[in-house]
Parts: sequence; structure tokens; C-alpha cells
Amino acid sequence: MDVQDIELELESIGLNKSEIKVYVSLLKIGASSTGPIIKESKTANSKIYEVLDKLIQKGLVCFFVKENVKYYKSTNPKMLLDFLEEKKSAIDKEKDRLNNILPTLIAFSQDKEEEKEALIYTGTRGVKTAFTNLVDELNEGDEVHIMGVYDFGDKFIHSAVYFQKIRANKKIKAKFLINQDAKNIADEFKKYPPVEIRFLPKGTFTPAVFLIYKDKVIINLAKEMTFFVIKSRSAKEAFDAYFNLLWKTAKP
Repeated sequence: MDVQDIELELESIGLNKSEIKVYVSLLKIGASSTGPIIKESKTANSKIYEVLDKLIQKGLVCFFVKENVKYYKSTNPKMLLDFLEEKKSAIDKEKDRLNNILPTLIAFSQDKEEEKEALIYTGTRGVKTAFTNLVDELNEGDEVHIMGVYDFGDKFIHSAVYFQKIRANKKIKAKFLINQDAKNIADEFKKYPPVEIRFLPKGTFTPAVFLIYKDKVIINLAKEMTFFVIKSRSAKEAFDAYFNLLWKTAKP
């Protein structure tokens, strides 16, 4: 692994670019006063002490004084594992604090929730959030109606399977109306009960995928990683009426 790859990995665990340059330089040159560190890492004189101090706080650098000169030295690289453990511990504490206030935040959100609204979720993270919200809003034994499944594409299928997993885990029932050409998707979704799948009559084709539940309708246009979430009881009832009409003529 070259130095550039190492620097990228160190950045991914939470060190900034300046800290990485100084830390790697110290690993290379060993114990040193600031002069050689500045030269090797190409760090500005005015910034070197600030960067070294941050690395000391992270446990990645130590120092000693010899003949009235301060020398800095990198600690054992295994200390990076301790650094990560401390980060994990801090995140766990933050999660605990967040969990304590989450019910209140959710209550605030529900109090202000509009009777009608339209939201857009886009990209992999946005779609995952919309799916997670759907499952969170339903209880065990509740039902979601989904119609228009025909071709998800390589990118969207991963998000769709994620949804099936969390839905099945909460025992939320799904009724699918799937296009005739999407039997491979139907076979995949059958792995996540409770689920009931029927196929739309040949020649019946929907240009979008619709998810109908509670007082909401989600519209997903073909392979686009974009969800339009409509909160409207009347819209939900209209889509559900159409779904139930097709359900009666669809075949298992």
C-alpha cells in the first residue's frame, strides 16, 4: 500500500489532512524537533504546534525535552485502534443522549405535521430513509399495497430488498401487483413474508411504482432513485381503490 492510500485510510477514520501529513512524517523521521517536521510534512510554521497538540490529544504523538529543546515522536501505530475505540465510545454516548430526547423530538414533529404535504427523497440514502419511515409508521400486522413493479435496475434493487427485509422483520404484510415481465423480482420478494403477490394482466403496464399505506402514497418513477411522498388521505383512498380493482383481476 502506497503513502497516498494510507493517507486516504487515515482520513476515513477521522484524521484531517494536516494531522495525517504530520503523523506520517513523524513515523518516517522518528523523534524530531519542529523544524524537520515542518520540512517533511510541508506544514506552515504558524500551524505546526496546533496540529501536534491535536495529535497529542488523540494519543498518536508524544513529546520529551532534551537540552531545552522539545522533541516530538509518534506513538505506536497500534494506538490508532485505541483512537477508534474512544471514538466509538463517544458515539455510543451520543446515541444514548439522542435516544433520551428522541421521543420528545418525534412528538414535536407529529404535533406540527400537516394534514397534507408532499416530500421528495432522492439518492440511495434518501430512498432508504423513505423506506425506513414507511416501516416505522406501520405496526406489526399492518399492510402496505405496492403496484407497478416491473424493472428496478441494478441500483434500485438493493434498496428494494433492504425494504423487504425490514418490513418482514417487523411482520408488516405486503400485497404486490407486479408486471408479468418481473417474475424474477417476485421470486426475490417471496423470501420475505408476510407477502402476497399477484401479476397484472398481460398488457397492463404502469410507468411508475406506487406504495400505498396509512394516509400516504409514494410514487417512484421507473429506475430513478427518487421518491415523491404524498400525504393525503383522499389521495391514498383513490390509489387504494384503483389497487383493489386491479387486485381482483390479477392472478397469483
